[in-house]
Amino acid sequence: MKKFALFLTLSLLLSTVTALAQPAGKKWEFGLSFSYTNYKFSGSSETNYLLNIPIRAGYFIWKGLEIEPEFTLTKFKGSDTGYIFSTNFSYNFKTNSSLRPYVLVGIGFGNGVPLANLVEGDSEVKAMVINAGAGIKYLIGSSGALRLEYRYTHDRLSYSDVSEKDNLNLHQLLMGISLFF
Repeated sequence: MKKFALFLTLSLLLSTVTALAQPAGKKWEFGLSFSYTNYKFSGSSETNYLLNIPIRAGYFIWKGLEIEPEFTLTKFKGSDTGYIFSTNFSYNFKTNSSLRPYVLVGIGFGNGVPLANLVEGDSEVKAMVINAGAGIKYLIGSSGALRLEYRYTHDRLSYSDVSEKDNLNLHQLLMGISLFF
């Protein structure tokens, strides 16, 4: 299964190498993902689920500079809904090649910990998130793109019942799809 997933990922990335990264004349970028996972621990009779919805909308302000508000919503069965709302700024570099590299920075808030693009929420938790990252976009047709991104996130967590604060540093590799209009 790991070999098949690696083959599929490499095929997808290599098949888009000859495309541009952002269609000319398009000012908006919208990304949406949906993930539903049904899981059961061995020795347990109960089946659980996880629903995760990350949403991103970007607007190109000036040349390659883009503002990208991002909202990640996660629901585990039997737990609080987790969310993180971030405002990211990205710069998309113009190149003569078919790849469009970009960098991003941002800040956000929420009620949980963003692990592996999931947010484990708790009504007693307040989180402040700082993002920084870099990635590459590949165009699909004239109005879509695949994104491959590395993101570093620093999450400062505070709890309503204790005065202590926790810091969490995350390194993530994200893949996504964007639509331009």
